[in-house]
Amino acid sequence: MATWLCVSLSACASIDVPSVPEQPALNLESTSFANVPVADTPDSMNDVPNWWTLFDDPVLVDLVQSALSENRDLAVAQANITAADALLKRASLDRSYSTSSGTGLTLDNPTRSSDVDLNLSGTLGASWEIDAFGRIDEQIRAQTFNRDALVQARRDVAVLVASQTAQAYVDLRSAQQRLGVAQENAALQAEGLSLLNELVDAGRSNDLDLNRSRALYLTTRASLPAFRAAVASATARLNALTGAYASGDEKKGRSIASEQGAIPQHVGAMAIGSPATLVRRRPDIRAAEARVGERLALGEVERARLFPTLSFNADIGAFFGSFGDVTEVNSLGFGIGPALSWEGPDLRRVRADIDVTDAQTEAAFAAYEQTVFTALSEVETALALYAGEVERRDDLAGATDAARNALKLARLRFDEGLDDFLDVLDAQRTLLDAQDDLVQNDTLITTYAISAYRALGGMWTDAELDALGQPTETVMRPDVLPVESLTP
Repeated sequence: MATWLCVSLSACASIDVPSVPEQPALNLESTSFANVPVADTPDSMNDVPNWWTLFDDPVLVDLVQSALSENRDLAVAQANITAADALLKRASLDRSYSTSSGTGLTLDNPTRSSDVDLNLSGTLGASWEIDAFGRIDEQIRAQTFNRDALVQARRDVAVLVASQTAQAYVDLRSAQQRLGVAQENAALQAEGLSLLNELVDAGRSNDLDLNRSRALYLTTRASLPAFRAAVASATARLNALTGAYASGDEKKGRSIASEQGAIPQHVGAMAIGSPATLVRRRPDIRAAEARVGERLALGEVERARLFPTLSFNADIGAFFGSFGDVTEVNSLGFGIGPALSWEGPDLRRVRADIDVTDAQTEAAFAAYEQTVFTALSEVETALALYAGEVERRDDLAGATDAARNALKLARLRFDEGLDDFLDVLDAQRTLLDAQDDLVQNDTLITTYAISAYRALGGMWTDAELDALGQPTETVMRPDVLPVESLTP
């Protein structure tokens, strides 16, 4: 055995081990977002509260907190982490010994006599693999990175749930505002239509103006059901996101929908940071980093197969003379010593598996880079759209004021007989469009702010993540590469 062990180890010394793929570097420290100067924004997100509190709307805060506590997608993500914990524990147990046992029952009747003996045997064994080439360590490392990726995936789900809840609430308030604008204008148009009917009856106006007024009124009134449906749709989305259906708390959503409220607006400057900060905090990027670490570790597991597996075994066996009397031991044997197994000397299959793993590692590298690029694009797009809508806000507000004044003047001139009712109709139509455009602008400003915070990755501190019941750290051995070390 000793001779075979020496020969095997000497053969291993000449094995050509393929090199591990290198991760490409991404230098983002010197870059900044196009629409926000880095110097004007905090570099550390520890000073930033949960982003939905920056809209200063208690109802929004309550809805998001409910969603983060009750949403079922988060429950699924947490269950995946629990499964990963079990897999990590299972991989860690490979460091310790394993046991096995067995029993056997034989029929002994060599002379074909009428006497039949039933003989019972039993074995008990233990084995411990000596991790000489790091296979077990790398398996544990891979499972650790897998768990970390799932932790980040849960955080990504939390970011998505928070943004979807905020957006559903914004859509609810937007639909309410647009419904209110349409109802207000429909009331004014109905008043004008009633007046015009009286004037036509008195011979002071004509059927052309009357039909134009009726068409505008009916068109405005026809928009009301769509806005009411939008309110109901947003309410249903909130019920689903906050788990209200499961808790039987749908009345809460309907109560919110029955109360008029303004579209929440961001208070103060947006906290953005730099691209390098984004890479460190966005959960899908950190999950992609963890997947790179997992693939690298699995590659080392495959490379360990190039070398023998050395284990230390101990076995004991007993043979009982009679099935009915297990206290009578006819024979007892035991064995103890090392064991060596190897997939060589033909290692072509192992090398093929290494090539497969290396290709998967390259794919993980590429996926990581693309995740970073996509994140940068999403942030810059959201910021550009946000800045554009903010820039439009003053002009749209001014246009609404001007349209309101124009309607007053048109009505005054009509009452004095200076103009016909067509000018009043045009002024009413212009005011309705201007007010609706202003509401939609407020909606888009908040929508793009939410999109920006979604793209930025949540902006939670560790303490706030713990308060949401979300794991923030991966339990890792000191000698296991942490995911932060993979950040370029």
